[in-house]
Amino acid sequence: MEPTKRKMKILEAVVESYIKTGEPVGSKTLCDTLDFNVSSATVRNDMAELASLGLLEQTHTSSGRIPTDLGYRIYVDELMKPVPMTKQERTAIRDTLYLSSDAPEHLLESAAALLSKITGCAAVAASPPGDSAVIRRIRFVQTGGYTAMTVLITSTGSVKTGLFRCDYVITPKLVEMFESVVNERFCGLPVTGITPALMQGAAASLGEMSMLMSNVLLSVQQAAREAASTNVSIRGQSNLFLMPELASADGKRVMELLGHSGEIAKLLGTADTKANILIGSEMSDPALSSLSVVVSRYNASPECSGALALIGPVRMNYPRITAALEYTAQAVGELLSELLDGE
Repeated sequence: MEPTKRKMKILEAVVESYIKTGEPVGSKTLCDTLDFNVSSATVRNDMAELASLGLLEQTHTSSGRIPTDLGYRIYVDELMKPVPMTKQERTAIRDTLYLSSDAPEHLLESAAALLSKITGCAAVAASPPGDSAVIRRIRFVQTGGYTAMTVLITSTGSVKTGLFRCDYVITPKLVEMFESVVNERFCGLPVTGITPALMQGAAASLGEMSMLMSNVLLSVQQAAREAASTNVSIRGQSNLFLMPELASADGKRVMELLGHSGEIAKLLGTADTKANILIGSEMSDPALSSLSVVVSRYNASPECSGALALIGPVRMNYPRITAALEYTAQAVGELLSELLDGE
């Protein structure tokens, strides 16, 4: 075997052994796991050279070697072999998601909870960016003599609601009139286009009717503002603090990250249909260097796509986690597409 190829095989074996055991890997132990014959001295020399290249490191003088972030990167990009989900695992994932496919929000919450359970990591599901959504339909549901609910549905499947009150009795005919007026003016517009200026113009065009519609228009504007944001569902945060590898992590900073949907959404902006992996020191915040993030995109339609992610220690089972994430993202995209087609 060529020396370079042999060293890559040794790097692969070190990474996979360390992922499995969490223990530094020595040359003698490695010799027992390699699928080719080589002396312990040769393995020791190759490991020393891999260390000089910055791919392995030694935590203590007498201990074995562990991968560096760069070593993990080479492993992920060049050496990692895919571990496909079994038919039984795929069926279980799809069946679980199907039970929550009545609404996009429920589907994404279920995906995050399922991924967290499968992998033991923290899982994140982000809705499609609201700023690309357009208004598909606005409905009103009477909830009392003087109150009603606005139901705004967008092209990304997002459903936003809001209550409003009028100082006159609301009748079924008035509800029909509300729907006719607002759908004629706002259907097909981007949710980001429902601005105060637009609403003022709409009110002015209604003439005397604007007195009846002021609270209705305000409710539509508020629902559109909420629809323009990206919703982020996070599950399994506590898993991170049960992992010994993260004992040195900046716990406060990790919780801040998980508590700010804007930062999470930015992190998920790197997503593609194939999993994208950020490893340790590749994270923009040094306080998060004990973590790795695996991100994958789901697609329901050209204008409806979002992201799923798993957050865990750098010493995570990348082949297994990548397979679970990519299949779940595929299933979410397909179920969300069916949901949108049925609306």
